[in-house]
Amino acid sequence: MPDQIIVDLPVREAYDRWAPYYDGYDNPMVFAAQRILDRQHGTVEGLDIVEFGCGTGRNLAHFAARGAAGLTGLDLSEGMLAQAADRVPGANLIASDMARPVPLPDAMADLAVFCLVLEHIAEPVTPLIEARRLVRRGGRIVVIEIHPFLSGDGVAAHFRDGGEEVHMPTYPHQFADHLNAFANAGLAVEACREWRPRDLLQDGDAGPFPDKLTKRGMDRHLAVEFVLTAKPTG
Repeated sequence: MPDQIIVDLPVREAYDRWAPYYDGYDNPMVFAAQRILDRQHGTVEGLDIVEFGCGTGRNLAHFAARGAAGLTGLDLSEGMLAQAADRVPGANLIASDMARPVPLPDAMADLAVFCLVLEHIAEPVTPLIEARRLVRRGGRIVVIEIHPFLSGDGVAAHFRDGGEEVHMPTYPHQFADHLNAFANAGLAVEACREWRPRDLLQDGDAGPFPDKLTKRGMDRHLAVEFVLTAKPTG
Protein backbone atom coordinates (compact mmCIF):
# COMPACT_ATOMS: atom_id res chain seq x y z
CA MET A 1 0.00 0.00 0.00
CA PRO A 2 1.51 3.40 -0.94
CA ASP A 3 2.28 5.90 1.80
CA GLN A 4 -0.61 8.10 2.82
CA ILE A 5 -0.37 11.80 2.00
CA ILE A 6 -0.81 13.83 5.20
CA VAL A 7 -3.27 16.71 4.84
CA ASP A 8 -3.78 19.30 7.58
CA LEU A 9 -7.16 21.05 7.60
CA PRO A 10 -8.95 23.45 9.96
CA VAL A 11 -11.39 21.69 12.28
CA ARG A 12 -14.52 22.84 10.42
CA GLU A 13 -13.23 21.78 7.00
CA ALA A 14 -11.96 18.44 8.31
CA TYR A 15 -15.29 17.49 9.86
CA ASP A 16 -17.25 18.71 6.84
CA ARG A 17 -15.17 16.30 4.77
CA TRP A 18 -15.50 13.46 7.29
CA ALA A 19 -19.24 13.89 7.85
CA PRO A 20 -20.65 11.66 5.04
CA TYR A 21 -18.92 8.54 6.34
CA TYR A 22 -18.01 9.42 9.94
CA ASP A 23 -20.41 6.88 11.42
CA GLY A 24 -19.03 4.04 9.31
CA TYR A 25 -15.40 4.72 10.23
CA ASP A 26 -13.48 2.17 12.33
CA ASN A 27 -13.25 4.50 15.29
CA PRO A 28 -12.54 2.93 18.68
CA MET A 29 -12.95 6.24 20.52
CA VAL A 30 -16.48 6.75 19.19
CA PHE A 31 -17.32 3.18 20.22
CA ALA A 32 -15.87 3.81 23.68
CA ALA A 33 -17.81 7.03 24.15
CA GLN A 34 -21.06 5.41 23.04
CA ARG A 35 -20.53 2.48 25.40
CA ILE A 36 -19.80 4.86 28.29
CA LEU A 37 -23.00 6.81 27.63
CA ASP A 38 -24.97 3.55 27.43
CA ARG A 39 -23.52 2.31 30.71
CA GLN A 40 -23.41 5.48 32.76
CA HIS A 41 -25.89 7.97 31.33
CA GLY A 42 -28.85 6.04 30.00
CA THR A 43 -31.40 7.37 32.51
CA VAL A 44 -32.44 10.64 30.87
CA GLU A 45 -36.21 10.35 30.56
CA GLY A 46 -37.82 13.79 30.75
CA LEU A 47 -34.51 15.67 30.75
CA ASP A 48 -33.52 18.59 28.54
CA ILE A 49 -30.05 17.94 27.10
CA VAL A 50 -27.55 20.10 25.24
CA GLU A 51 -24.52 18.58 23.52
CA PHE A 52 -21.43 20.57 22.58
CA GLY A 53 -19.94 19.14 19.39
CA CYS A 54 -22.91 16.91 18.61
CA GLY A 55 -21.45 15.73 15.29
CA THR A 56 -23.72 13.40 13.33
CA GLY A 57 -26.22 13.17 16.20
CA ARG A 58 -25.26 9.71 17.46
CA ASN A 59 -25.51 10.76 21.10
CA LEU A 60 -28.63 12.85 20.55
CA ALA A 61 -30.29 9.78 19.03
CA HIS A 62 -29.16 7.76 22.08
CA PHE A 63 -30.87 10.28 24.39
CA ALA A 64 -33.98 10.54 22.21
CA ALA A 65 -34.45 6.76 22.34
CA ARG A 66 -34.30 6.93 26.12
CA GLY A 67 -37.03 9.54 26.49
CA ALA A 68 -35.18 12.85 26.74
CA ALA A 69 -37.63 15.75 26.65
CA GLY A 70 -35.61 18.30 24.68
CA LEU A 71 -32.46 17.93 22.59
CA THR A 72 -30.13 20.70 21.50
CA GLY A 73 -26.99 20.02 19.47
CA LEU A 74 -24.16 22.48 18.84
CA ASP A 75 -21.44 21.93 16.25
CA LEU A 76 -18.96 23.90 14.20
CA SER A 77 -19.42 21.73 11.09
CA GLU A 78 -22.43 22.30 8.85
CA GLY A 79 -21.73 18.90 7.28
CA MET A 80 -22.02 17.16 10.63
CA LEU A 81 -25.19 19.10 11.48
CA ALA A 82 -26.77 18.00 8.19
CA GLN A 83 -26.17 14.38 9.19
CA ALA A 84 -27.61 15.06 12.65
CA ALA A 85 -30.72 16.67 11.16
CA ASP A 86 -31.45 13.49 9.21
CA ARG A 87 -30.81 11.28 12.21
CA VAL A 88 -32.68 13.28 14.90
CA PRO A 89 -35.33 15.40 13.14
CA GLY A 90 -36.76 16.82 16.38
CA ALA A 91 -33.47 18.19 17.72
CA ASN A 92 -32.67 21.88 17.86
CA LEU A 93 -29.38 22.06 15.92
CA ILE A 94 -27.21 25.18 15.96
CA ALA A 95 -23.96 25.99 14.15
CA SER A 96 -21.72 27.18 16.95
CA ASP A 97 -18.02 27.68 17.72
CA MET A 98 -17.14 26.39 21.19
CA ALA A 99 -14.64 29.19 21.66
CA ARG A 100 -17.51 31.70 21.68
CA PRO A 101 -20.65 32.21 23.79
CA VAL A 102 -23.60 30.01 22.91
CA PRO A 103 -26.84 31.62 21.62
CA LEU A 104 -29.03 29.90 24.21
CA PRO A 105 -30.77 31.12 27.38
CA ASP A 106 -29.57 30.45 30.91
CA ALA A 107 -30.72 27.32 32.76
CA MET A 108 -32.27 25.63 29.70
CA ALA A 109 -30.90 22.12 30.25
CA ASP A 110 -30.61 19.41 32.88
CA LEU A 111 -27.57 17.80 31.27
CA ALA A 112 -24.72 19.15 29.12
CA VAL A 113 -22.44 16.76 27.25
CA PHE A 114 -18.96 17.07 25.75
CA CYS A 115 -17.94 13.94 23.88
CA LEU A 116 -14.52 13.82 22.17
CA VAL A 117 -14.61 17.54 21.37
CA LEU A 118 -12.52 19.40 23.96
CA GLU A 119 -9.35 18.07 22.31
CA HIS A 120 -10.06 20.54 19.49
CA ILE A 121 -9.87 23.65 21.65
CA ALA A 122 -6.71 24.97 23.26
CA GLU A 123 -8.46 26.59 26.21
CA PRO A 124 -11.62 24.70 27.24
CA VAL A 125 -12.67 27.09 30.02
CA THR A 126 -15.02 29.12 27.77
CA PRO A 127 -17.25 26.21 26.67
CA LEU A 128 -17.26 24.81 30.21
CA ILE A 129 -18.42 28.18 31.57
CA GLU A 130 -21.15 28.20 28.93
CA ALA A 131 -22.20 24.68 29.92
CA ARG A 132 -22.39 25.77 33.55
CA ARG A 133 -24.58 28.71 32.53
CA LEU A 134 -26.92 26.51 30.49
CA VAL A 135 -27.41 23.79 33.12
CA ARG A 136 -30.10 24.23 35.74
CA ARG A 137 -29.50 23.98 39.47
CA GLY A 138 -28.97 20.33 40.33
CA GLY A 139 -28.01 19.42 36.76
CA ARG A 140 -24.73 17.94 35.62
CA ILE A 141 -22.12 18.15 32.90
CA VAL A 142 -20.55 15.02 31.39
CA VAL A 143 -17.15 15.15 29.70
CA ILE A 144 -15.78 12.13 27.81
CA GLU A 145 -12.36 12.54 26.19
CA ILE A 146 -9.37 10.61 24.91
CA HIS A 147 -7.43 9.42 27.94
CA PRO A 148 -4.49 11.73 28.75
CA PHE A 149 -2.09 8.76 28.57
CA LEU A 150 -3.05 8.33 24.90
CA SER A 151 -3.28 11.98 23.93
CA GLY A 152 0.12 12.53 25.50
CA ASP A 153 1.48 9.84 23.15
CA GLY A 154 0.13 11.71 20.13
CA VAL A 155 -3.18 9.89 19.66
CA ALA A 156 -5.70 12.39 18.29
CA ALA A 157 -8.64 12.66 15.90
CA HIS A 158 -7.74 11.93 12.27
CA PHE A 159 -9.13 9.94 9.37
CA ARG A 160 -8.22 8.47 6.01
CA ASP A 161 -9.96 9.56 2.84
CA GLY A 162 -8.73 7.77 -0.27
CA GLY A 163 -4.97 8.25 -0.45
CA GLU A 164 -4.93 11.03 2.13
CA GLU A 165 -4.72 11.00 5.91
CA VAL A 166 -6.50 14.07 7.20
CA HIS A 167 -5.33 15.73 10.40
CA MET A 168 -6.80 18.73 12.22
CA PRO A 169 -5.79 20.91 15.19
CA THR A 170 -5.83 18.98 18.47
CA TYR A 171 -4.51 19.70 21.95
CA PRO A 172 -3.34 16.87 24.23
CA HIS A 173 -5.02 17.90 27.48
CA GLN A 174 -3.59 16.10 30.48
CA PHE A 175 -5.33 15.52 33.81
CA ALA A 176 -4.03 18.79 35.26
CA ASP A 177 -5.34 20.67 32.23
CA HIS A 178 -8.80 19.17 32.69
CA LEU A 179 -8.89 19.76 36.45
CA ASN A 180 -7.66 23.34 36.18
CA ALA A 181 -10.19 24.11 33.45
CA PHE A 182 -13.01 22.68 35.56
CA ALA A 183 -11.95 24.73 38.58
CA ASN A 184 -11.63 27.92 36.54
CA ALA A 185 -15.11 27.35 35.13
CA GLY A 186 -16.59 27.01 38.61
CA LEU A 187 -17.20 23.27 38.31
CA ALA A 188 -16.66 20.48 40.82
CA VAL A 189 -15.77 16.89 39.88
CA GLU A 190 -18.50 14.60 41.13
CA ALA A 191 -16.97 11.49 39.55
CA CYS A 192 -14.02 10.49 37.38
CA ARG A 193 -13.71 7.14 35.62
CA GLU A 194 -10.97 5.73 33.41
CA TRP A 195 -11.96 3.25 30.72
CA ARG A 196 -9.96 0.40 29.14
CA PRO A 197 -11.12 -2.04 26.45
CA ARG A 198 -11.54 -4.61 29.21
CA ASP A 199 -14.00 -2.32 30.99
CA LEU A 200 -15.94 -1.54 27.82
CA LEU A 201 -16.33 -5.22 26.91
CA GLN A 202 -16.90 -6.62 30.38
CA ASP A 203 -20.56 -7.54 29.95
CA GLY A 204 -21.51 -10.91 28.52
CA ASP A 205 -23.03 -9.49 25.33
CA ALA A 206 -20.49 -6.95 24.12
CA GLY A 207 -21.59 -7.20 20.49
CA PRO A 208 -19.35 -6.18 17.58
CA PHE A 209 -16.59 -3.68 18.21
CA PRO A 210 -13.97 -1.89 16.08
CA ASP A 211 -10.84 -3.86 15.25
CA LYS A 212 -8.69 -1.00 16.50
CA LEU A 213 -10.26 -1.07 19.98
CA THR A 214 -7.85 -3.68 21.36
CA LYS A 215 -4.74 -3.04 19.23
CA ARG A 216 -2.88 -1.68 22.28
CA GLY A 217 -4.14 -4.50 24.50
CA MET A 218 -7.10 -4.93 26.81
CA ASP A 219 -5.63 -2.91 29.68
CA ARG A 220 -4.42 0.28 27.97
CA HIS A 221 -6.59 3.22 29.03
CA LEU A 222 -8.62 4.66 26.14
CA ALA A 223 -10.99 7.24 27.57
CA VAL A 224 -11.63 9.31 30.65
CA GLU A 225 -15.07 10.36 31.86
CA PHE A 226 -15.83 13.25 34.22
CA VAL A 227 -19.18 14.08 35.78
CA LEU A 228 -19.27 17.72 36.87
CA THR A 229 -21.59 19.93 38.88
CA ALA A 230 -21.63 23.67 39.46
CA LYS A 231 -19.85 24.86 42.60
CA PRO A 232 -22.09 26.83 44.98
CA THR A 233 -21.76 30.59 44.64
CA GLY A 234 -21.98 33.22 47.30
